[in-house]
Amino acid sequence: MSKFYEKYWLNNKDSRLGDFNLKWPKLKKCIPLEKGMAIVDFGCGNGQIIQEMKKINPQAEYIGLDVSGTALKSAEAILPDCKFYKIEDGGKFPLNDNSADFIFSSEVIEHIYDTENAFAEISRILKPGGKLLLTTPYHGFIKNLLITLFAFNKHFNPTGAHIRFFTKKTLFGLLNKNNFKVLNYGYYGRFWPFSHSIFVLVEKI
Repeated sequence: MSKFYEKYWLNNKDSRLGDFNLKWPKLKKCIPLEKGMAIVDFGCGNGQIIQEMKKINPQAEYIGLDVSGTALKSAEAILPDCKFYKIEDGGKFPLNDNSADFIFSSEVIEHIYDTENAFAEISRILKPGGKLLLTTPYHGFIKNLLITLFAFNKHFNPTGAHIRFFTKKTLFGLLNKNNFKVLNYGYYGRFWPFSHSIFVLVEKI
């Protein structure tokens, strides 16, 4: 997995997130404002979202996690005051138990093989009462039916980067299994039931 994303980021070192304008107007409202918080971006890439979060809460401590060392070098170059760690799919995050106040992860979990480990690690490092803001491409019955009829090969391209496909039920099921309580959720991009993605804000209980 890491080799795939090293290759991707070698070719896209300074790329902007293609869905940024779709999601950020909604997601930025969920970024906490408390001073001194430890905020983790799981799947931080080249640090674009951390840059945006720093504009909202410049007095938080920011930590970026990613599988690509190339992406992390780009992030470190523009965010020298933040901490960055390379991780592996299925591995333990290099952070202590109950050490994060808030975790952000957008359009990441659909790229992960070991999703059970990822959710368990997110829960482990998040403090009780801490919050997770997560997004992933939306898959619902009507949208899935249209994909199957008209765009199956394109959407489920075996050479594509997406290897997991979440419905609201399966996403919420994993969150509940890992001691998260849903506080809010919604959609962005196009319109429901054809939305691009689902976002969910949860609290560790």
